[in-house]
Amino acid sequence: MVNSPQRIVYVVLLIFAFFSGKAQISKGQLVASQHDFKKGELRLAGEWEFYWNQLLAPDFTESTTPVYLQVPGSWHRQGNYDLLGFATYRVQLVLPAHQQGLSLIFPIINSSAKIWINGVLVTETGKVSADKKNYEAKLANTIVSLPDYTKQIEVVVQIANYTYFSSGMGRTPIIDQSASVFTRMSIAKGIENFFAGSLMAMFVYQLILYFLYHRGKPYLWLGLICLGVALRAMIVHGGSFLLPDLFPNVSWEVWKKLEFGSVYLMIMLFPLYIYHLFTEQAPRWPLYFFVSVAGILGVTTLVTPQYIYGQLLDICHLSLLLTFIYAVYSIVRAWRAGNEDARIILFGVLASFPFILIEILKNSIYIPIEISFMYLVELGVLVFLLFQVYLLATHHAKSFKRLEVLNTSLEKVVAERTEELVTANSVKDKLLSVMSHDIKSPLNSLRGILQLYNKGALTQQEFGEFTRQVEGDLGKTSILVENILYWTASQLKGIQMRKEYFDLRALIEENVQLFKTIADRKEIQLQFAVPHMMLRWDRNVLNLVLRNLISNAIKFSFEKSSIDIVVTPSGDQLHITVRDYGKGIDEE
Repeated sequence: MVNSPQRIVYVVLLIFAFFSGKAQISKGQLVASQHDFKKGELRLAGEWEFYWNQLLAPDFTESTTPVYLQVPGSWHRQGNYDLLGFATYRVQLVLPAHQQGLSLIFPIINSSAKIWINGVLVTETGKVSADKKNYEAKLANTIVSLPDYTKQIEVVVQIANYTYFSSGMGRTPIIDQSASVFTRMSIAKGIENFFAGSLMAMFVYQLILYFLYHRGKPYLWLGLICLGVALRAMIVHGGSFLLPDLFPNVSWEVWKKLEFGSVYLMIMLFPLYIYHLFTEQAPRWPLYFFVSVAGILGVTTLVTPQYIYGQLLDICHLSLLLTFIYAVYSIVRAWRAGNEDARIILFGVLASFPFILIEILKNSIYIPIEISFMYLVELGVLVFLLFQVYLLATHHAKSFKRLEVLNTSLEKVVAERTEELVTANSVKDKLLSVMSHDIKSPLNSLRGILQLYNKGALTQQEFGEFTRQVEGDLGKTSILVENILYWTASQLKGIQMRKEYFDLRALIEENVQLFKTIADRKEIQLQFAVPHMMLRWDRNVLNLVLRNLISNAIKFSFEKSSIDIVVTPSGDQLHITVRDYGKGIDEE
């Protein structure tokens, strides 16, 4: 309760606050009688009365001598006090006389607390006790209503800590209008649901990408990073405890192990993501260091109580800073090596780093800073994921564009192949037609003559006369086969000239001798006067042309006529003429 000497102090502080224009906190007393709560909250940061190893409330006596500690802050870092133990905090407030509808918020007391307002016990979080056996920690924020129209408020907080690595009040208590408090809490829950839901969705998305892609390990590590940050957000954040509220029977220690374990694992997950994203440029040996540090911290988290593994947080912070250095070094190397994705990833890392750095400083044991914004890590990760999503969208757009080009090329190739198949079918049909008639006929004649001769129906002399006829037919058939083979090859593969040196006269003589028997039967004279000359040309093509011309000349010449083969040079050209004196070809 407030006694007379303290009233005098209140008056002095009130006068000082009136002239200064701002409520000041000092020596466990705060005068805020001019504070307008419609314009904003009142933060109870400053020097609180502190009583070590005492659970005092409400029976304070004049002989009770306090010391003063800063709130927020841990008692074991501000004096010669043990981390584990119990103590009492007190602050005396002067508020506007007309105040009403105010609430006092104690955000995240990570142990146990019992709170009195003007000598009345208003709430207890966990179980406060000087005996460790009766102590129980609880994850919860504490909101208490202040009595209306009460100018002087005495706040007494008993805190016992036998579990957490940081003692006392780690966050600043706040007084604000109750409506604003609950609105803020609703907004906080909505924001946390948004961040947690977004990160869980990205975790599932990255996991799907991991199973879809052959080289999907970067997606696995990034998905696990999203999962770890989401778990941290759902366990303890901004006074909203989604998972602890959903599973109230799970112990405080389990939630803390999940919270800190997910943070410590980032030392391993982030470098693994960078390494598998840029395997050729990211050095491998630092991974052994990061994995080892994360493994040691993780095992320590599993086998030790929170007040031990929690004190390793700054080691984690330093390691996380080293992972960012490793990431930037690896990404810059990849960028210089021509990796187009590295530039986007680098911008994402640099954009998210300030959020992570501020969160590290905010939770640092040795150089803490007071920042009320609670969603730095989540925001930093989502900023980085925006760059990652942009990169994936760019890849998909480029792949779709390449697929369109490929489909167009494929359609063109299919059309060309279809045309080739049509041509091949046409060649096949023509080839079968020729073979079924022009080649089959002389073979049937030869078979018929042989059958008659074998049966004795033909004499030796008659058989000899028929063989000369068959010889002529086979010569024609040979030329026909050569024509067919050449024509088929030219239709399927195109005409390919193979030039070589040969004697033109010798070539013509070979063809004359080939058709001499057929010409003699019609008493046709094959005449040529060609000097020996060397040509460089395709011998097979010229030979094929000559055979066709001579064969046609014999076929359409009259008996006892002649066929002349004439070679006439004309500049750099050579004209070869096969002239017969038959019925010729109609002009029409």
